[in-house]
Amino acid sequence: MYKKIKEKGYEGSSSLVRNFIDEFRKGKGNELGILKEKVLRRTLISLLYKEIDSVKDITKKQLDKALNVYPELKIIYDIAKDFKALLFSKREFDLESWMERAKTLNIKELNSFISGIKRDLEAVKSSIKYGFSNGLAEGTVNKIKVIKRIMYGRCSFEMLRKKVLLQNFN
Repeated sequence: MYKKIKEKGYEGSSSLVRNFIDEFRKGKGNELGILKEKVLRRTLISLLYKEIDSVKDITKKQLDKALNVYPELKIIYDIAKDFKALLFSKREFDLESWMERAKTLNIKELNSFISGIKRDLEAVKSSIKYGFSNGLAEGTVNKIKVIKRIMYGRCSFEMLRKKVLLQNFN
């Protein structure tokens, strides 16, 4: 790093650069006038599936700044928002054009996601076209599994049945 800085015209010593980097790493960048704001990675990731109003750790201004500083993030953010809009648009015929656009980005994780969609393309299109969800059934199955885990090996099926029925009334 010192060599690169020296090539750009820096005339100071390498120890000054080392000290500067150490201070910066210790979080004293604000005192040096360099670090202004810090946005956590998990906050940016949560913006991929939540609206900015529901994420408390970031403002619209901070998001815009992060998207300007990191153009790759802007690309991923835009493609994720487009997919979310597609899911709620009820226009399943736009899915293939979205997949083509996303495929051109050549992002390994996104390509894997697209491959998964292609494996079950009709089901994905149906989920876009129709507003049905199996969330209620999945939640009930999850509750039954939790009760089974708690009871593991201690009671009969009849007791499990009674516990499940009792949970549904609570």
